[in-house]
Amino acid sequence: MFQVDQALRFKAQNAKKTAKSGPGIFNYMTYLADGLHNYKIKELIHAYGYPSEKMVGKEGMHKFWLLIQHQDQDLSLQKQCLKKCAFSPLDAAYLEDRILLGEGKKQIYGTQFTRKSGRNSRLVLRPIEDAKNLNKRRKKVGLEPLFLKL
Repeated sequence: MFQVDQALRFKAQNAKKTAKSGPGIFNYMTYLADGLHNYKIKELIHAYGYPSEKMVGKEGMHKFWLLIQHQDQDLSLQKQCLKKCAFSPLDAAYLEDRILLGEGKKQIYGTQFTRKSGRNSRLVLRPIEDAKNLNKRRKKVGLEPLFLKL
């Protein structure tokens, strides 16, 4: 599932850069794969419980986290996994921000960006809570500081 997830996202990203028609088909395939992965993840959790590092190893936990990170259509699953899986502090920070934004709230670690389209396309930090203390929170989970104009 991890390999399919990454291959489709890589193809979609490259299509944005090279194809005149854009990444359309690859985006569609990515959404379809996310839906299929959602079904399979729930089956695996039902059969074996929530994964742990002891069960799947450190790399396996990171790959599982990435699949959960991409389950934006299922906030409930993301929340349950954040609560019940021992993700690394860094991975947990990314997932927590993703969940908060999915709920229409501000992120707390500043891990999520959006791309501003137009002539000078650039990444823009999505809304954050308590910008003044952002880098203290980032440091606690192993993230580099962001330099913001406050």
